[in-house]
This record gives sequence, C-alpha cells and structure tokens, in this order.
Amino acid sequence: MTLENIYLPKLNRLTPTLESTLLKAMEEAGELARAVLKFLPYEKNPPDNAGSAADELLADVAGELMDVAQTCVTMIFVMEDSFGIQADTLIDAHLEKLVAKGYRFDRHRAYGIADDGLFKYLNLPRLALEEVTLLTTVCKIQEELGELTQFLGKRAGASGEGRQLSREAVMRGCALELLDIAQCCFTMMYILNENHAVDIPALLEAHVAKLRRKGYCA
Repeated sequence: MTLENIYLPKLNRLTPTLESTLLKAMEEAGELARAVLKFLPYEKNPPDNAGSAADELLADVAGELMDVAQTCVTMIFVMEDSFGIQADTLIDAHLEKLVAKGYRFDRHRAYGIADDGLFKYLNLPRLALEEVTLLTTVCKIQEELGELTQFLGKRAGASGEGRQLSREAVMRGCALELLDIAQCCFTMMYILNENHAVDIPALLEAHVAKLRRKGYCA
C-alpha cells in the first residue's frame, strides 16, 4: 500500500539549541550509518533465509532515519517559536528549491505544518530519485550536516574570523539545512515503504510512543 504522508511531531517539552541540535544530529547520523552498514550484506547478497533478520535490520534503519529527522524537525519548531523563523515560508522556499533543482515530487499534495490541537506536525514530499540508495542517503545527510556546521561556524564568525552573515541570515540558513536533512530522511522512508514493504506507519506510531515515554511530548 502506498504511504500517503509522513508526519513528525513537535516535541513540546524539549528546548534544544542549534549547537545541541548539531551534536544530536551528528550522533543520530552516526547511528543511522551503523544501522545501514549492518543491513548492506543482505542488500548485496541476500541469503535464502534472510527474511526476518533483514526485515528487522531495515526497521532499525527506518527508526534511525526517524530519529535524525525528528532532531531536525524539533529544532525547526523551536526556531519558529523562539527565533521568529516563519516555518511555512521556509517550507515554501524549500519546495521552490527542490523544483529549481529538477527534483520530481507530487505537487498536488499539501506539504508543510499541520496542527491537530495537541501536536504540530511537519510533512515533506517523497522525491522521485532513481539513483538514491541507503549509502547515498547517509552521505547526503553528512554533506548537509557539514553545511549546517558552516553556518554555525565560519559564516557566523564562531572562531574569530569575520562574520560573513547577519544573525538573521545564519538562522535562516541553519533552518533550511535542517529541512534538507529531514528531507533526505523522509525521502528514504518513503522508498523503504514502497520498495521494501517497511511498515513506516507502525514504526512512526512506535516512535511517537517512545517520545512520550521519554517525556519529550504530551
């Protein structure tokens, strides 16, 4: 069954900073890379009895993708609440960039922020990228983390060099990079659902339950 939408919630009991978000995203990206490396032998040479073992490893990969994306989504909502970032406008700019780059996605669906009264959720498109793999996704996430680090580092003059951008431009640049990282994760989760029958809705339900157990959201 085709997965219509993936939503990740606002964590209304966490108040991360950009610096703590970068550290957390790097931690989660490392765990994602480890999960992907564990699955790769099954992808290249699946044994006859791979079955449940391969499925379990793919579920682990999907869970780590959710954790990376959740880290980014959480900070975007914090930036909306605390730094004056207009998330809807930001997402519009993100979608325009995807179109400009020639990435194909269903433009008839609504993407952005939804509010059900208890949660805010963020939803991003499934990009039709024929060459994308788990390994290229891991590499792309690392590239985007590097660009996020640039905004927080030299572009902000963090080491004493001349500041290249205003604080507002740094905030906007960071938010767009966070969206790019989340987009990598969303796209791969859609692919796992479509090509490998990974039950993303069930994993998302377990993901939100875990966040509630940890006290991160109501």
